Amino acid sequence: MLGHSRRVLVIGAHPDDEDTDLITLLVRGMGAETAYLSLNRGEGGQNLIGPELGDALGVLRTEELLSARRLDGARQFFTRAFDFGYSKTLDDTWAHWPRDSVLKDVVRIVRAFRPQIIVSVFTGTPRDGHGQHQASGWAALADFAAAADSSRFPELAPEEGLAPWRPMKFYRSTRFDTAATTLTLQTGVLDPAVGQSYHQVAMRGRSRHRSQDMGVLQRPGPSVTRLALLADRTGRGGGGLWDGIDTVVTTGASRSADYSARVNDALVLERRLVLDAVAVDGRVTAGQELEVAVSLWNAGDAPVGARLRLEGAATVGTDPVRVDPGEMVTRTLTVTIPPDASTEPYHLRLPRAGWLYRWNGAADRGAATEAPLLTAVAEVDSGITVRREVSFRWNDQASGEKREPVLVVPRVGVALDRDLIVWPLDSREPHDLIVTLVHGARDTVDGELRLEVPAGWPAPAPKRFRLTREDERATFTFRLVAPAGLRAGAAEVRAVAVATGGSRYDTGLQEISYDHIRRRAVTRPAVATIRVLPLTIPPLTAVGYVRGAADRVPEALRDLRIPLVELSADSLERGDLSRYSAIVIGPRAYETMPALSEQNDRVLEYARSGGLVLVQYQQYAYFRQRLAPFPMTVGGQPLPTDLSRLPQAGTTRGSPLPDRHDRVADELAPVRILDPAHPVVRSPNSIGASDWEGWVQERGLYFAREWDASFRPVLEMHDPGEPPLQGGLLVARYGKGTYVYTGLSFFRELPAGVPGAFRLFANLLGLGAAPAP
Repeated sequence: MLGHSRRVLVIGAHPDDEDTDLITLLVRGMGAETAYLSLNRGEGGQNLIGPELGDALGVLRTEELLSARRLDGARQFFTRAFDFGYSKTLDDTWAHWPRDSVLKDVVRIVRAFRPQIIVSVFTGTPRDGHGQHQASGWAALADFAAAADSSRFPELAPEEGLAPWRPMKFYRSTRFDTAATTLTLQTGVLDPAVGQSYHQVAMRGRSRHRSQDMGVLQRPGPSVTRLALLADRTGRGGGGLWDGIDTVVTTGASRSADYSARVNDALVLERRLVLDAVAVDGRVTAGQELEVAVSLWNAGDAPVGARLRLEGAATVGTDPVRVDPGEMVTRTLTVTIPPDASTEPYHLRLPRAGWLYRWNGAADRGAATEAPLLTAVAEVDSGITVRREVSFRWNDQASGEKREPVLVVPRVGVALDRDLIVWPLDSREPHDLIVTLVHGARDTVDGELRLEVPAGWPAPAPKRFRLTREDERATFTFRLVAPAGLRAGAAEVRAVAVATGGSRYDTGLQEISYDHIRRRAVTRPAVATIRVLPLTIPPLTAVGYVRGAADRVPEALRDLRIPLVELSADSLERGDLSRYSAIVIGPRAYETMPALSEQNDRVLEYARSGGLVLVQYQQYAYFRQRLAPFPMTVGGQPLPTDLSRLPQAGTTRGSPLPDRHDRVADELAPVRILDPAHPVVRSPNSIGASDWEGWVQERGLYFAREWDASFRPVLEMHDPGEPPLQGGLLVARYGKGTYVYTGLSFFRELPAGVPGAFRLFANLLGLGAAPAP
């Protein structure tokens, strides 16, 4: 809708916190320029669809948010905050994130976007649960005052050209607290442009959060979203959303850059102009020439004159062209990719400062992503501008046309087959490290591949390489041998390709590519950590493993010479399970492999007949479906993905806080061994205080809250100020065998190389040889 200027900023903590119903209604129903500001990119969460964790998961979830925004039409912003993991209190969150830095980032976005209305998803109080949720509620309300105060962050004006901005209304979502509602908005209204309600479109967007298990039905019919008005500078004292707000467009401050862009886009549609830009190569290297076909199609009824150009990493243009009605004009432009060109996500280009990203340019601050490598622009003689990102187009024989962003890749990419080598202190067996080279250029590169090992370690002989074709791959195996006098500790090994002429290459790319997002890539150094630790492995014939969500535990275990066999759906149904010393169920495997639930009786029969079943943390369905041999319960309940239908938050244990599953978020939380004689803490590794040092992000999650007396708790731990929890590691005799449920976060600790986690996991596997009493 043109002729007015309406701007709303919705503020939450994570990807998937946003009120998609509200955002869709604002954009598609009210024509408002709307944006969602997420404090972080969700790096500390889990991944249901792939292996990405940490900063790679943040890139994936950023793209999932952008995929949702392409459906609802809103913009997306972030602060510098890195998701450090679950936090139970606001104080704990501020211990990780500098409070003033987060507030400054929120003020920066408000002063740049200039919303008349701010909507906070959360209250900023303990009832929000997650400490990061509380932080976003606090920051949203604090920003409402700070953004208009010229004495707060005055440097934003001279350094970034951002003057104070005074929002007029502050609302809070009441989807968790319906009794506080002061304004109800109908989102079950049909959007005639798509034949669905705003709620249905919103649920399509919510389902783009696939890494977070957020798929949801698109129910037609009535639906609402609810808000509470907490601050009003209009003097009207309530009323409708826009009551008292001047939305008339002028040529002054109220005419935002977003509004001008909307006017331009409307004129482009009116003139029926379509611009396309296709590169001949989807992966380019610094210094490479790249041809781009730029096409302008005039589907209107009047001739147009235009200048075509490419901008971004390089700039090149054409002479004026005339495009008659019904005609399409194509020009091929050639650019040279400059030496400093990069498609690395801008927030990953510099090392983090603690739990904050470091931004490297004013143009990027707060943006979801950096600008495309190249953008085609058509400047039409009528004063309008048509823009299109340059992409690589190719044909998939099964599904047809595919498009991908152009990526800048290393001339020679270097990648290791792992980033962790676990080396038992008493082992003298060599370990193989596989290095893969990927040729990013079209010419020939030859040279020598070297392995740089820690001081005192024997260096393997270098290997010659020669790469002649673009995207050619070559794989090399190096054998690592331990030095005499091996000691416990950690050291790094690095692979380096040295080309003839002396150029060094020691990084590769991790591509993040799924059907529902744009392809991205992050740079990974060709470095692995050698973790030498005192560790004894029990005698095992074979260990069956059912891989779970984002589960890299099998890779972490492979250096221990454990005969690990990944179990497929077919092997669960038809295989001889009795040949395994243990069957290990990966985190959330009951969600990622439906056959596991279908064949759970076979798994239990294996345990009853004398086997060991070790189940890593599972979510609510595992407990609800009673898949363990004896009853267990878990706290809380799954959060509905259709947030417009949330009931008012309940209470538990006499607390006003919403119930949640039991977890220990403090990775340094003290651990008490309940039974020092239990085999889990005795054999073959004696577990002591040092084994709880160096854990990352958390102790564990989805602890059992109540359990049958057949289960025996082994450990006790708790977060500061909370009651002790004993449901993190339960062991039960079941028939002739043993059944274990553990909420300890082995899926984080083992890939991180935490020594105590390896020693404890080895002891758990040892229960197959020496069942718990």
